[in-house]
Amino acid sequence: MAKPLHQSTRSDTSASIVKSTAVSGTQKLALGAGFFAIFFAQQSVSALAIPFYQMTLGVDPFLLGLALTLPLLLGTLLGPWVGHLSDHHQSRFGRRRPFILLASWACCLFFGLIWMVPSGWGELAHLMYFVVFSLLFYIAATFMSVPMTCLSYEMSPYYHQRTEIMGFTTYFLKLGSLLYQWLFPLAQLAVFSSVFVGIRYVGWGVALFIFGLLGTLAACYSKEVVHRSAVTFPPVTLKQSLKTLRTNKGLRVLLLLTVLQMAGGAFTASMDYYLLVYFIADGDIAQGSIFKGWLSMAYAAFGFLTVPLIAALSSRIDKIKALQLIYALTVVGGLCKWFIFTPQGYGWIWLDALLCTWVWTAMTMLIPSMMADLCDEDELKHGQRREGAFVAIHSWVTSLSAALALLLAGFSLNFIGFDAQLSAAQNPDSMFAMRAILALGTMIFALCSLLILRSYHLDARSCLQISSALLASKKQNQGSESI
Repeated sequence: MAKPLHQSTRSDTSASIVKSTAVSGTQKLALGAGFFAIFFAQQSVSALAIPFYQMTLGVDPFLLGLALTLPLLLGTLLGPWVGHLSDHHQSRFGRRRPFILLASWACCLFFGLIWMVPSGWGELAHLMYFVVFSLLFYIAATFMSVPMTCLSYEMSPYYHQRTEIMGFTTYFLKLGSLLYQWLFPLAQLAVFSSVFVGIRYVGWGVALFIFGLLGTLAACYSKEVVHRSAVTFPPVTLKQSLKTLRTNKGLRVLLLLTVLQMAGGAFTASMDYYLLVYFIADGDIAQGSIFKGWLSMAYAAFGFLTVPLIAALSSRIDKIKALQLIYALTVVGGLCKWFIFTPQGYGWIWLDALLCTWVWTAMTMLIPSMMADLCDEDELKHGQRREGAFVAIHSWVTSLSAALALLLAGFSLNFIGFDAQLSAAQNPDSMFAMRAILALGTMIFALCSLLILRSYHLDARSCLQISSALLASKKQNQGSESI
């Protein structure tokens, strides 16, 4: 009889907390605008650089991959330090918002300048120009995204309400994925005298309206609801994070799943753009970019639908089983890719999105939720909350995985003999290799994830026991303090 009473008490307490810490619609919309800007900061450079710098200007794909990777690595190194600065900054405008406002306009300036490269320069000059201004842009983006992410966690002290807030921002991320692949086709419209003119208008449009305007809205209308004490804590170091990694089996499993999808899955998925342009559209970059835009829209549209479906599925059958079903569906999707990405099968391109968008939504919904479960288990074992170490490790692994995916893509394109200068006259063996990487790679990485997931131990029953134990411990401590 004690269990229902315990659950009832917890439910009443939770309801009172939610009511007292409600987040307004204006604050949610402002945060969503900020996350929309973060999405474009993460995706728009590569979305424009590959068709412009590589396919149009002819920059070597491996060198461009290095140039795209360097800013990601730098942002990874800066992340904990930027978070530390933001944690301990004091002003009448708050700790996070001044960073967000200033960094948003710095992003605006440097993003626009990336696309101002003179067309008459040589390959090395084009590459160096891109490296310099993309580095500056990603440094500014780190100062925008890290405080923004911290702000999203601080909007509510209630765990479930935080999940609702992050679910709300997921829709803005999906909206970004619906739009970003249309940037280069937009730059190729006939209204512009050339693609060099179009890329500048599009670049500055994104810079001003997405980074500048939306970043300003996020800084002005988001509020730091939860205020922590001014005690100074050192930033999480790489050594401390790796030590935590070595002692937590569940964390290792989730990080391996992250690497397999964010590095392996992203690497294989990068081949679809090249197949759409050089295999299906016969080297027509404009037409291939339109195909890619439609594919991205299909992924985003189905992605919107998967958010509530995955939430309901994980609630009904458990997060682990939900992930297993998603990975199995991805294996089927990988098999279908072999037949879809051909001149005869591209009309079924929407099926690729239907089958494979689930795993990307899971990366932003289920994996972070399971990370939170591990934090609870860690608190029960060690008596302290260490979200900082967990978040830092996950951020490092995610960024390094993205960098690895870019490097693998650039190296593979050179290895299989791809040459952008050949346009439609690509070696048939190169096209075959791209199809194999896209289809077989997707299947292999999903199957590996299924095997690794078998080692994860925190199911719904275990998490409920941990939550009950933590709640009982906190009540006992409160009772001791009152005495």
